[in-house]
Amino acid sequence: MTAQRSALHLASLLAAGLVFLSGCANRPVQTPGPTPAEFARPPAAARSGPLTLNTSIEAICAVPAGKAVLDRDLPGLTTRPEFPMFKAMTLKQIEPMSKGHITDAILAKVQADLAAVNAGRAAK
Repeated sequence: MTAQRSALHLASLLAAGLVFLSGCANRPVQTPGPTPAEFARPPAAARSGPLTLNTSIEAICAVPAGKAVLDRDLPGLTTRPEFPMFKAMTLKQIEPMSKGHITDAILAKVQADLAAVNAGRAAK
């Protein structure tokens, strides 16, 4: 009777283990995150290409003149505690989430100022 109970217990453990492992088999493969060197490198848009309202905020900030535009036209944006959460987004993406603080008029001013930055970068 004890041997039968042990065999049943072992079979239950084996079945539970197989169920657990089958769930692991369906999980997507985890890819490694960015390396420290990739974090240190400025975003591609900052290295080349024009700065626009559809450029990530992080890429705009990687260009000193671009960051100056954001600091002047949208004071406090780059110093907000939530900045790490939205820096990969564009100004057009965060506009609807700004509760009216980022308006079309403000974005038009930012775009004009970024165009001036682009002209200065192209002249170099």
